[in-house]
Amino acid sequence: MEITSKLSDFENRVYLDKISKSMRDLTSATDTLLFVQQMVHLGELLSSFFQNLDDSFSAVDENATDPSYFMAAYFDTKNISKALWVYRIVRSLTRYILFSDKFYETRNNRYALLARQVRKSVVEILRSESDAQHLIYSIDYSLGQFSTFWKFEQIIKRRMLKNYAFSYTEIRHFILSKSSDASLVYAKVLDAKLPSFNENVALVLHYNQALLDIQDDWEDIEDDVQEDMRHIFVMAAAIVDNIPYNTIKKSNHDIVRKVVLSGANSSRGPIIRLVNELQASSRSVSIPENFAFLKSLSDRYADTLRGKILLSSSANS
Repeated sequence: MEITSKLSDFENRVYLDKISKSMRDLTSATDTLLFVQQMVHLGELLSSFFQNLDDSFSAVDENATDPSYFMAAYFDTKNISKALWVYRIVRSLTRYILFSDKFYETRNNRYALLARQVRKSVVEILRSESDAQHLIYSIDYSLGQFSTFWKFEQIIKRRMLKNYAFSYTEIRHFILSKSSDASLVYAKVLDAKLPSFNENVALVLHYNQALLDIQDDWEDIEDDVQEDMRHIFVMAAAIVDNIPYNTIKKSNHDIVRKVVLSGANSSRGPIIRLVNELQASSRSVSIPENFAFLKSLSDRYADTLRGKILLSSSANS
């Protein structure tokens, strides 16, 4: 489980000391806001450290740096090496998912090739670990399960372009399918290495990923409309205000967000309802104490989303 890099021994030790200190700071954080701030710093440290392990893929790496899995592994094992190993595998699997996602969006074979290269590197790492080789087959099966999402996503896109009026149930199913890589794929790595892991932890990881995916959609409304991307806020716009996609698409770039968010995503809208439901689902699940921070993150993600959505709705009213 040794982690090697292009850094000198001294530089490697400096990074590991910084990562260890960041984890100590996280452990002593007294409130959720401070915890999240320390978590962001840890994510930056981990990303920088692992750039010296393999080639950097700027097209996807910004979205492949979630430190939650490293933290879960460390809190459960108190072992930096095991936590780094978990983070490395999850980071690579996230790359695979993101490259595959880009291939299905663009049909550019370059992304399919990059995805295959990343998957091959994961297999090579797992083959070198005597207690992790079973993950090769487990991950293959899990990726096969998740791959059905990309077909479902294409159906959603075709319906969106035809001004289909999505229901709340369809929106909820879409976001839970989109975020299921957390429970289907990444959680398998934790299951293989962590003594306290159970399926309830995978559920909370799933809910947190769903909240983060909603956050990503919130930030990318204008760009996603321009590129005709499947988008939960666009899907929700028709439920309350009956705004078809062609109306959103024809809007000037600088008012797309206002059109999309006009009423449909206020406190009575489907997105707030979904955020509330995801938070409540996370709170209702019982998980081992070593993973309790994940439920705190659920609350933080939900509170942040509600604040942004309601503030925008107030500004547009």
